[in-house]
Amino acid sequence: MEDSKILQSLQSDSAPCTDTLGAKVIRFSSEPPEIEMEFEAIYDFTHSDGQVVQGGFVTGMLDAPMAHLLMGLFDFKIIPMTLDLNVSFLAPTRQGKLNCIAEVLQLGKSTAFMTSKLYQQDKLVASATSTVRLVSRN
Repeated sequence: MEDSKILQSLQSDSAPCTDTLGAKVIRFSSEPPEIEMEFEAIYDFTHSDGQVVQGGFVTGMLDAPMAHLLMGLFDFKIIPMTLDLNVSFLAPTRQGKLNCIAEVLQLGKSTAFMTSKLYQQDKLVASATSTVRLVSRN
């Protein structure tokens, strides 16, 4: 499937968890394998009187693009199952728009090694690496 059709599929079919995060797929590329997603951090995601987005929501924003990238690369024939996810919180994440770029570090037949970086106003606020098992939808 060509990149533009994969992008359309990713944009038109979303899961409730990514809807909650205000996710939008902005860009998809199979070569090099990369995806960009936008998120909307709302007040309900925060603690400390709305000052900081809770880390679980930040982690979800890092994880979703890695999964979406893999689904697109495999024409939606796999379910990406996260085996591990390592997150580094580099700066406080605030309410508002965030962009995340995910890439493939190494891709095998049944396992993928991924990375993603979350930005707010061009400032890197968090990053993640993940090991993902590729499970057939059959």
